[in-house]
Amino acid sequence: MSINQIRAVMRQRIDQIDERFLRVMFAMTETYLKELEDAELEAKMDNVPLPEGWKPMTEAELLERLEASSAEIARGEYISLEDLKKESEQW
Repeated sequence: MSINQIRAVMRQRIDQIDERFLRVMFAMTETYLKELEDAELEAKMDNVPLPEGWKPMTEAELLERLEASSAEIARGEYISLEDLKKESEQW
């Protein structure tokens, strides 16, 4: 059976199936399409060149940076969004 024949049969079957199965088919196709989109995005991201000197962080490095950033925030060492917008106007 060709792909066009399969599509024609599936269109006919959609009108014949009950609501429950139609909802299952809908969820399945939406999930499949989302996975395709995710795979395409991941492929694009893999092709983005890394800045010079950049290296991926280990989990330990990430956690260490998170703790340091959280401590800075707790000490009030941050810039508000409003101040950042003002500062960026000077760039």
